[in-house]
Amino acid sequence: MRRRPQYRPRLTLGQFIGLCFLGLAALLVALLSIFYAGSRRTILLASEELMRQASRRVTERIEGHLGEAERLLESFAWQADLGLVDPARLDTVESSLIGELTSHPQVTEVTLTYGRAAGRYEHDDGPHDAGDLKLSPDQSGQVSVARVGVGSDAGVMVRRLWQVGSRWQAEERRLPYETSPHAAAPPAVDPTIHATFTVPSREEHRGRALWSDLSYSEADAGLPEEVRRRVVSVQKALWSNEETFLGVLRVSLLNNRIDEFTRLRVDERSSSADPHVVFLCDRRGRLISRLGSADRFALLDPDGKPDPDGDVRVVPASPSPQVAAALRAPVLNDVASGGSAVARLSVGGTPYLVSVASLLEDRTQGWLVGIVVPEAYYLSDLEASRRRALGVAAVLMLVTVAGGALMLRAMRRDLGRLIAETTRLSGFDFAPARNEADTFRDVQAAADSLEQAKTALRALGKYVPLDLVRQLYEARVEPMLGAQIQDVTLLFSDIAGFTTVSEQLTPNALAVALGAYLDAMTRAIHSTGGIIDKYTGDGVMALWNTPNPCERHAQRACEAALACGEATGALFASPAWAGLAPWRTRFGIHRAEVNVGHFGAPDRMSFTAMGDGVNLASRLEGLNKQYGTFILVSAAVERDARERFHFRRLDRVAVKGKREGVEVFELLGRRDAAAPRPAFVARYEQALEAYFARRFDGALAILDGCPDDAPSQVLAERCRQFLVERPPADWDGIYVAKEK
Repeated sequence: MRRRPQYRPRLTLGQFIGLCFLGLAALLVALLSIFYAGSRRTILLASEELMRQASRRVTERIEGHLGEAERLLESFAWQADLGLVDPARLDTVESSLIGELTSHPQVTEVTLTYGRAAGRYEHDDGPHDAGDLKLSPDQSGQVSVARVGVGSDAGVMVRRLWQVGSRWQAEERRLPYETSPHAAAPPAVDPTIHATFTVPSREEHRGRALWSDLSYSEADAGLPEEVRRRVVSVQKALWSNEETFLGVLRVSLLNNRIDEFTRLRVDERSSSADPHVVFLCDRRGRLISRLGSADRFALLDPDGKPDPDGDVRVVPASPSPQVAAALRAPVLNDVASGGSAVARLSVGGTPYLVSVASLLEDRTQGWLVGIVVPEAYYLSDLEASRRRALGVAAVLMLVTVAGGALMLRAMRRDLGRLIAETTRLSGFDFAPARNEADTFRDVQAAADSLEQAKTALRALGKYVPLDLVRQLYEARVEPMLGAQIQDVTLLFSDIAGFTTVSEQLTPNALAVALGAYLDAMTRAIHSTGGIIDKYTGDGVMALWNTPNPCERHAQRACEAALACGEATGALFASPAWAGLAPWRTRFGIHRAEVNVGHFGAPDRMSFTAMGDGVNLASRLEGLNKQYGTFILVSAAVERDARERFHFRRLDRVAVKGKREGVEVFELLGRRDAAAPRPAFVARYEQALEAYFARRFDGALAILDGCPDDAPSQVLAERCRQFLVERPPADWDGIYVAKEK
């Protein structure tokens, strides 16, 4: 089949006018869109740069704040390198820690956990993991100096821990009020198993300062959360010039000023109120800086729920909707480490811009600087200009459309009639239209062409079945002599004993009954996606997977055979059958690659299939007479349809005209049917295996259990013959059919 040449469209007057309108509108819209898009992109780029600069200013403030802790680390390490601090002389350690604490006002606590290294743990050993530093017993301890109290009650608490055997002891004293150890020091626990000691002292972190997340100060333990100080801590393992482990120094930096770092003006060039909201958060959307004085701090888990082991985060009293939406935005997780990103979000129908920048990834635990601002703050003037331009463009379009409306109105009637005819054609109604003159010549030409097409389709329907014409029409191909190899499933049917049936009826009664029978068969085949290739008297030849492809066409053919039996059964039981005896239909089904196309003369063609596969399907239908069956299929069909249907392996047959044997199966029914596979079928297949193995007496013994089964009787008769006259040595079990 050759595809029809594609129709080259020609513009009608109405189309030309419509295209002119559309072109003008498209040109105006394109110009406005280009102007708006360019201006918008420039403005948004400028806004992004402003927000990035603000993020950098926040980062610089926090970096300067955190730098105080790092400077203390460097100062203490310098003293250790000079030998001014020695864990063997705790007075030097305590004196140095007190000096560092008092010289750094934002530091709230400094702690040195010391010990003598004795190697590393190689395996998990209680609280220690492999790679943790192992310390010598009774040579470990901790010295901690922390700010306590406020106002006139402010002071410094000094706490010492040391190991005695397997136990730890502690002493405390407060400066300047106490010079001797406090009698009621809290219980002591081993500080060398805490993560703030074990992690920095590992070899992979040597020389690095490790920061921890926001937390409450340990010096404020026991106080209510609302008065506890919030700190970030940095830990670093110290080693002497002789590569001797000195200990891990932890510095806790007061973080109560963190809210101040976010209070800055983003757009410093504007004299109006700044609508930008700046905040700090983490990648899970939990606030770190407060938005208002009523906000409070609490320990929260990663999902933002209260958790005594969680991180210190802000619980806003009444968060603004835009900040709440920004804290849920995917951009929090999309921003790269050390980078920034800008996203657009809508809150209550109002668009906002949200800028997110990664904040000192090496010093914070994934903190982010966020900025939210209404998009209108940057684009309001541009939106006003666009509205004015759109208004002018709309007026121009209205004037232009009014000029063409009169002409288009005249075409409406003719085009409506033309559309109605094309709608009928799409519904496969090829009846001629009423002869009415159209106003415009191009519309009349289109109507004439449409009538010619319908005439050709009506003519085509006289040569091939109407359902094939419909498929050719929908596929937009025209019939031409020729064929191609296609994978199809073929079905042949025939009425058992039709010659005797036809002799018992008058010609008119036979024609009526046969017409009703073939109508039921046709509807059943069409319901499964098959087409009728031809009617051969009382027989039917049907195809699947051509001219249009369909999935599981072998299964569809099997379903069609069963559906034909059900449809004709309903016909025979209906009053329309007029009490005639039911007819029994035999089917043969085969799947193969055959020649499919249009055969015949140029002026008289038939759409059909040819080849060995067609002959085999026809022979399978005829084999039913020899086995007493009604639906026989090939091995190719059984293989494709076995998951949905029950089959019986019937025989290995060389059909008439062929030497090679083929496996033949009987279609028994659907697998989802209520009736199970009959027991005698399994016995028959066992007997068939014995038959192929030349155990004819064993096959007969098995077949004794199914005396009412016609194929069993046929196989039993063959076994008896072979017991009398043994088959030749090269016999391969193939039965050579003598009849079609």
